[in-house]
Amino acid sequence: QAHGAGPGVEPPPRVRLYYLAVPSFLYFNICRCLKATAIAADKSIDRFVLEKPFGRDTETCEALLKQLSAVLTEDVSYRIDHYLGKELIMSLLVLRFANICFEAIWNRQNIASVQIIFKERVGLDGRGGYFDQ
Repeated sequence: QAHGAGPGVEPPPRVRLYYLAVPSFLYFNICRCLKATAIAADKSIDRFVLEKPFGRDTETCEALLKQLSAVLTEDVSYRIDHYLGKELIMSLLVLRFANICFEAIWNRQNIASVQIIFKERVGLDGRGGYFDQ
């Protein structure tokens, strides 16, 4: 029985965190597809971390926020600077063991899996123009 629940006791809902470290123009389609498939499949609590840069300027940021509001509410999304996010992902073990608040909940009873998917070649390979924007 999941999470130590006894007979007749419903286990707590699963919480999934989606960390999107992709160009911001992809956020809407990714979130829309996740909501239409994975999220709709069960009764989980889902959170989205969206790495900045979040658009190129105020106008593109506001347009992106408006577009995302069709699929995400503010209470399930969090925007983080991509430099801070990189360090966070690279230091998951340090984050878990160095913070007493995580120690009690980041364990095998509460986390079913952690998947870090990195599907790109190392290096800029022509992406310098993206960062110049």
